[in-house]
Amino acid sequence: MTDIVEIHVTCPTLEVARELSHVLLDGRLAACCNIGKEVDSRYLWQGKKERHDEWPLTIKTRADLFDACAEAIRAHHPYETPAIVGFAVDHVDAATAEWIAEVTKA
Repeated sequence: MTDIVEIHVTCPTLEVARELSHVLLDGRLAACCNIGKEVDSRYLWQGKKERHDEWPLTIKTRADLFDACAEAIRAHHPYETPAIVGFAVDHVDAATAEWIAEVTKA
């Protein structure tokens, strides 16, 4: 196990995904943000089945920054409850781990 996590969140527009990535990078909360291609999302919300196009955002950061990242995402995300999910990274190249640690230092 490493101290690196990937955080996944979907965004309603490409512009929102880009804005969130800048907030996280400028705040040194993330070392890297990857914006994926548009996806067809289907989910249950407030008792109804919904369908929307969304843009996935993947954030690479340190595990101890998860809560700060989630707080920043909630503060800048237009959804009432953005789905913010973090995954522990079991294996990471040493140079990559060092880069993430260095970039996210305050």
